[in-house]
Amino acid sequence: MSNQAAVDWKFQPRSRADAAPAGAAESPVNKLAQFFPGATAMRIPVRVTALNAQGVEPVKHVLNENTVIEFGTTQEVLFISSLPLEFDDKVRMENTDGSLRIDAAVVAVQYHSGKTVVAARFTQEIGNWIIKA
Repeated sequence: MSNQAAVDWKFQPRSRADAAPAGAAESPVNKLAQFFPGATAMRIPVRVTALNAQGVEPVKHVLNENTVIEFGTTQEVLFISSLPLEFDDKVRMENTDGSLRIDAAVVAVQYHSGKTVVAARFTQEIGNWIIKA
């Protein structure tokens, strides 16, 4: 007779709130993430720079900020921004070690209690993105 107890393995799907990082359940980004199937909770600090219509950083009046990517898919990232971003605006995202430097187009904006929640889609393939198709 074995000393091992029988284990009843049951798969319990986790809700998006369970999978989210601490504090993300209260985040307005969590609400926008519901519209992006397969969105995965994450916390990636980035610098976001608003680009002009041609996808170039303006010479004068560069608008940028530090923020955190809270959710991502294979092609999109979701974050809170204080920049004046609107649908189809272009942004550049870079992390501190330089391993991520990608341009994206804003595909969704939600306003929530004075905060702007942004979803942006990569404008080209990204080889080193953490979420693969």
